[in-house]
Amino acid sequence: MPTLHPADWSYVQLFQFFAPKVLLSIICGGLIGLERELKNKPAGIKTNILICMGSAIYTAMSMLISLALSEKGHYGDPARVSAQIVSGIGFLGGGAIVQSRGTIQGLTTAATIWVVAALGIAIGLGYHDVAVVLALMVVLMLVGVSWFEDKVLGRSITFGTELVVIDPDGEVRRSLNQLLSMNDLVLESFDISSRGSDSILIMHYSGHRRDQKKFNIALWGTKGVKEVKQVL
Repeated sequence: MPTLHPADWSYVQLFQFFAPKVLLSIICGGLIGLERELKNKPAGIKTNILICMGSAIYTAMSMLISLALSEKGHYGDPARVSAQIVSGIGFLGGGAIVQSRGTIQGLTTAATIWVVAALGIAIGLGYHDVAVVLALMVVLMLVGVSWFEDKVLGRSITFGTELVVIDPDGEVRRSLNQLLSMNDLVLESFDISSRGSDSILIMHYSGHRRDQKKFNIALWGTKGVKEVKQVL
């Protein structure tokens, strides 16, 4: 950071002050955004880079503003801008959370946005080494927990599927039992109702997410199945 008063800095000195922060925010935000992008999440590389960069620039600017009139005895509080970043980032996080079919989605993305903003604040304050370490920890946590959920917790997830079928002789129900067994899925409950000439089947079953996807694909190739919809 230049030793002159901020009001007297040249363009070169301003570049020296902001360039490392912008570059580091691109790297940290990009690392986390890449993990989100690979999982097809709404907040990907560009979003996380802009959040991290914006937080860093706002924080750095707040430091300059607080020093602008210091020679005249007027001292600002750089923490005020950082506090507004924390509350303002909540709007972006809220936009990433959606409610779909009775379930809440996007909480991890919203939390990631919140953490990326915190990394930007750390970069803006000059704690570059801390920001790099924390960014790596966030990426490792996201990847590691996803692996743990898939390999351990993913084997006991409960799914629900609603089917509209034509099944006067019960052949579709026999086919469903075979598909569940072939995909290592365990039937938990089974409800059936009528709608005209169609039958409405609601199944709840447990197993691995990967096997559930294969089961859904197989349903579309099952004779007598007209509609497939995921439910709770």
